[in-house]
Amino acid sequence: MFFDQQRIDRRESLRRAALMLGALTAAPRWSRAAAAEAARGFDQVALSTASLTEQKRQRGLWVMEVQLKPMRMVWIEKPGTDGNSQREQIWYQAYRAVNRALPKPADDDTDPANELDPVPTRPMFIPELTLVTYDDPSRQEPVQVLRDIVLPQAVKSINQMESHRPGDPVLLDTVSVIQPVPDAAETPEQEKWIYGVATWRGVDPNTDFFKVVLAGFTNGYEVRKNDGGQEELWRKVLVQRYARPGDRFDPNQAEFDFSGKAVWEFEPDAA
Repeated sequence: MFFDQQRIDRRESLRRAALMLGALTAAPRWSRAAAAEAARGFDQVALSTASLTEQKRQRGLWVMEVQLKPMRMVWIEKPGTDGNSQREQIWYQAYRAVNRALPKPADDDTDPANELDPVPTRPMFIPELTLVTYDDPSRQEPVQVLRDIVLPQAVKSINQMESHRPGDPVLLDTVSVIQPVPDAAETPEQEKWIYGVATWRGVDPNTDFFKVVLAGFTNGYEVRKNDGGQEELWRKVLVQRYARPGDRFDPNQAEFDFSGKAVWEFEPDAA
């Protein structure tokens, strides 16, 4: 499986590099469009990849390419118990995603091995982002596990900071962003980007290490047997880890550093 994935990653990188080169050289309008997209600050990229085994196992598999901005913070005003407003710190993760066509196995003439339900005619994009804090990066034992929540006031402030230039897309919260999964794009002309932001309140301000688990950006899954021999469903998710540089918390710090690349992993289904 490792070598299958390695071949696909390399082939996909070459294919997308060729597509981008074509977009940049074919006509001036594509040069301007590509430059505008590249300048939006979504610097961390997780390609839409799936191993040959995954593709043979599951019919109708789709995996989005996901691009992330660093984790950042914003302050909002909230009513206090004494009637006066208080400042509250909100953590947020801005992202964008596009559904890209997966490379087809050249010699695939087999039926998928695992099918839970009939493949829907139009799958839905329903993102779920979870922030998990931990003290020891080597063990990653959870201290806080926080699901994103919709905070309209925070999202408004975030868009004022992140989407202030003319033509900048609006970042949608994790409810407003729900929509049918766009058709898989094979060319720049077919790309339909989805822009979103997840928000969290109540994160320990002394947190130094944490990760964000992004679910709903693929319908990939696999069935595994637990120690008791029972079958369990594991979902494919994207995981981005973070670390705070230095030892002292700066309340004015605007963002956190990525700790390595975003990686696709399988985790037990929480449902």
